[in-house]
Amino acid sequence: KQSKEMFLHAYNSYMMHAFPADELMPLSCKGRVRGLTQSRGEVDDALGRYMLTLVDSLDSLIVMKEYDKFEDAVKHVIRGLSFDTDITVNLFEANIRILGGLLGGHTGCLYLQSIGKLTWYSNELLLLSVDLADRFLPAFDTPTGLPVPKINLRHGTHGIKGQR
Repeated sequence: KQSKEMFLHAYNSYMMHAFPADELMPLSCKGRVRGLTQSRGEVDDALGRYMLTLVDSLDSLIVMKEYDKFEDAVKHVIRGLSFDTDITVNLFEANIRILGGLLGGHTGCLYLQSIGKLTWYSNELLLLSVDLADRFLPAFDTPTGLPVPKINLRHGTHGIKGQR
């Protein structure tokens, strides 16, 4: 019960004060947007102007049976998320939090459809996942097959300092 209350407090605060920014800055109750708010250096490489907190919360909303909030979040993601941005992100963070969040959200949508909800959903989160995964592929085009640490969502690895 306490975990759910704490999660909902954080989630509702993000939605009220920071959405569609990537993160909520808790002291100022404002959204953190890479390039617009003061940089924290490489820590900000996780930010990609892709509603990070919202996407990363999709699976938690399902687990906590917050189905109405989940449906609203999915609609926000479908309407507002695009990866066609000239921004370089940390591949690992984007992979686990954005790609993982989208796939978890898609699985949650399929679950809700199996119980008669979200009848309007047509695999949009899965399509966003494929788009993002395709953008990640150049990071693995290395002599060893081990990925480079950063990827530009629009241009791949070209133009990233220290990468080809």
